[in-house]
Amino acid sequence: MRALRRSGWRVGLLAVVVVIAVLGMAPTRGTILELRAGGVTTGPSGAVKTVPPTAPDRFVDGTSVLDSADRSDPSVAERIRSDRSWLRSGSVPGAGEFRGMAERALLDLRVLTSDTGALMAAPVTAWRHVWPRDASFAIAAYSVTGHHAEAADVFGFLSRVAPADGRWEARYRTDGSGPPDDRPQQLDGSGWVLWALWTFVHTAPDDELVDDVVSAMRPAAVASADAIVESLGDDGLPEASSDYWEKSEEKVTLGIAAPLSVGLRAAVDLAGVLDVDPARWRSASDRLDEAVDETFGAHGYPRTLPDGGDDAAVTFLAPPFAPVSDPVSAAVEDAERSLRVPNGGHRPGEVWTKDVGVAWTPETAMFALALAGQGDREGAERLLTFLDEHRTPQGSLPEKVDARADPASVAPLAWTSSLVLLTLTALDGELPVVPGPD
Repeated sequence: MRALRRSGWRVGLLAVVVVIAVLGMAPTRGTILELRAGGVTTGPSGAVKTVPPTAPDRFVDGTSVLDSADRSDPSVAERIRSDRSWLRSGSVPGAGEFRGMAERALLDLRVLTSDTGALMAAPVTAWRHVWPRDASFAIAAYSVTGHHAEAADVFGFLSRVAPADGRWEARYRTDGSGPPDDRPQQLDGSGWVLWALWTFVHTAPDDELVDDVVSAMRPAAVASADAIVESLGDDGLPEASSDYWEKSEEKVTLGIAAPLSVGLRAAVDLAGVLDVDPARWRSASDRLDEAVDETFGAHGYPRTLPDGGDDAAVTFLAPPFAPVSDPVSAAVEDAERSLRVPNGGHRPGEVWTKDVGVAWTPETAMFALALAGQGDREGAERLLTFLDEHRTPQGSLPEKVDARADPASVAPLAWTSSLVLLTLTALDGELPVVPGPD
């Protein structure tokens, strides 16, 4: 009898071991990703340094100085003083529960912006380049928080790499020597740079600084607006181009049409300071906006026509990029629900199948910004809370949140940092909105 019991116990144990082994080999639901950096700081020489996510270091309050630094060192004390003084020189939006996230986002942007105005998308490997899109959003974030000198520095870099034909590369080396590879151009850069310039001009209190920036950016701004006009076909829509998904496209996407729409309307409004007759731009802008409404709008604003699925780019049609529109507001709300992943964040679009269960923080922040602009404070704060709760141990905003709901990929990401600052500014009621069609 005892032998039978022992035999039965062994069989039972073997069964448990087999089950555990099978479960161990079973695929994980969703994608698990590495967090490649927890934050960013500068060394004694001013060089940008990443902080490992596993490091015990945290930042001294109100600074990008690690608490492990020797505060008796005069250079360290000066960096602490400089960071805190810089924060005080502008505004930190989002008083209350989100202030810490806003403060870190601003400080991270400052570290990511070099003395030459080259703003890295993130401080790791392939992200250590300047995307015109990311740089434009950083300019807007600097502008609405009162840091116009830094915004002007970024414009200085963009003016030096600006293409003569107004068609921007996807990204540029930080030394200004051109693109790092043969990645397709992104026509949306023409729109984003114009929007950034509009935001700067409408928020800067220093007329002399505005004159300097407009003078430096005028050739790029005019060329960008002209490039948008020339991209429009007989149907009023632009040609197919790579957009923020950064892959080749055979059809025009909402991720191109929407940024070009806001860029052209911004250019029309800037025509006076650019000393340009806006008649040609205004006519093209009217055609483009009408085409977007009659084609994309007729199908609920999908990624591609007629049924390319929901895309986070619908947020580019909402404030601050255009006045509130009931059809766009409804489409934003629908897309926010349909693109939500189990961890609470958002994927780029319905047809996006890579990295199952992973949230992209820029897309989540894009929805937060649109909801804030539409007056949905509760919805915007829900998404801001998600972003706040999924920062790195050092407090920076990562590019992704994986299927385990852990911060993942690179950090800090300049685009997400900028979007969070813009969203909090919108909730404070101080974010300028580009005028709609006449």
